[in-house]
Amino acid sequence: MKSRHFQAIAGITLALGGSLAAPSLVSAQIQNRVPDPNAKRVMVPVFKSGEKGLGVNASDAIRSKISSDFPFKQVYVLPKTDLNATLEASGFSTTDALAPHDARALATLLRADEYLTGTATKTPTGYKIDANLVLQRDNSLVQPLGMFEGNNLSAAATGVSRELKEARKQLEFEQKCVNAAREKKYDVAAQAAKDGITAYPKSTLVRICLANVLLEQKAPNDQILALSKEIVALHATSRSGLAILADAYRAANMQDSAVVTLTKLLSTDPTNPRLQKDVVEAIASMANPRVARPVIDTAVALNPGDPELLRLRWLILMAVKDFKEAYAQGDELIRLDTSFADTTYFIRTSIAYANDSQPQKSSEIAAKGLAKFPNHPALVYQQIVGLRTAGQNQQALEMLDKAVAAKVAVENAGVLRITLLKDLGRSAETLPAIRAAVAAGDTSSLLRSMVLGLGDEQRKAAGKSGDVAEYAAAQQTLLYADSIVSKEDKVKAQFLLGALYTGYGQAKLVQAQKEKSCPHAKEAKNLLVDAQIMLPKGGSFAVDAMRQLMGQVMQLDPAADQMVKAYCK
Repeated sequence: MKSRHFQAIAGITLALGGSLAAPSLVSAQIQNRVPDPNAKRVMVPVFKSGEKGLGVNASDAIRSKISSDFPFKQVYVLPKTDLNATLEASGFSTTDALAPHDARALATLLRADEYLTGTATKTPTGYKIDANLVLQRDNSLVQPLGMFEGNNLSAAATGVSRELKEARKQLEFEQKCVNAAREKKYDVAAQAAKDGITAYPKSTLVRICLANVLLEQKAPNDQILALSKEIVALHATSRSGLAILADAYRAANMQDSAVVTLTKLLSTDPTNPRLQKDVVEAIASMANPRVARPVIDTAVALNPGDPELLRLRWLILMAVKDFKEAYAQGDELIRLDTSFADTTYFIRTSIAYANDSQPQKSSEIAAKGLAKFPNHPALVYQQIVGLRTAGQNQQALEMLDKAVAAKVAVENAGVLRITLLKDLGRSAETLPAIRAAVAAGDTSSLLRSMVLGLGDEQRKAAGKSGDVAEYAAAQQTLLYADSIVSKEDKVKAQFLLGALYTGYGQAKLVQAQKEKSCPHAKEAKNLLVDAQIMLPKGGSFAVDAMRQLMGQVMQLDPAADQMVKAYCK
């Protein structure tokens, strides 16, 4: 069950004094003691254990030890009856350890300031307890207490209680640090944190506050890096420490270390979707995300069958483009949980097959996704792109037209349609479609480059046929391209226009000579003059070709003068 169930019964629990179950006589005596209003409220829920009943017995032993070791006016240990009453009313087990978010929700309901978490195991000589202190206001604020062994649970719990007493020495300084930081009194906050470290040298909590103060002060990255390393050395799975350390590594351009740290961070809370998205995107953007691979492989080996860790492994495999392993991992996840086959799975897998030079498979995966999620825009796009890459342009165009008619918001539908028309050789439709898109406000550089490519293709075709009508059509296309292309493509457009004018002028000379035509001779002359203007402008695009073309123009220009003189009397 989820923590919202705690919230639903909060009013009942508090209205009945937090006691919905019949307490024992001893528990009732403890519960009837009114805690000092200034006493810190500490909760000890059931610890994790692989053995039935051991987690309950361990938490009972710890609760008993803390109750006897700490002054009642300073620390009030919440009675077990309060915990069990709330858990039972919420439908939770009273003998199983809670998930982290549920433990915090229970602490919030019972107004605990702090709570303990940990594991209990049986050893050949007795018992072992591994415990942590957690602040209720933020369950990422964890102070490891350590691992304690004894020939019985009471002996192990004694070690926990003793270390808790030491660890709590930092708490007043942690609170001073937080309060001063909120008021932007950073020097006061930093000093409070340092006093807390002196009070408890193994402190993680005041170190986290100090690290946040250094971040706010924009302290040198070396200081932040050193401090965050201290935090992680004291608590290897500190979410706050790992997050700060990863950012410090990135700031120091230590990309491999950043990736390893980010992967460890996500493995501490693999079900957190926001954290998952941020970490995976960061890992994917790193220069060498492969260093994350052994980290996640180890986590999966230690937690076999954990779907969240397997999903993280799948995402990392995708990021490092180990596609074969990623496909297999995806199939395994779907066998474990069919809900894994969501839109993200189909989209990422389709993209992976496309990047893996398997366009047909890319299209097939997208089609399977569409069967489950009809008209999903990203899946429609992936299927169309897959069909196009596989050479099935007509099928891709038909699918795109169908999607547009159904008002599916396909990404870059206009550009995609124009590209397909061009691929299909339907140039008569391509250029008008581009003109319409540009007139409607499309700013895509791809379309502008496409016009330039179309004009060049027309120029070359006209050069082979010598047809002046084809030259005229190519001229219009290239002039349009010259008017809309980017600055980077402007030189190329001018060179192509100069090349076109050279060939077009020559074709007009042939036509003028054949028809003894003055107008054609004058047109040829004008075209050759235009060539002499445009070729130098675009010369930097292709210097050698420009020189050859200028040589042709110089040979043709006198012939044009002679024909004008001969035919224009």
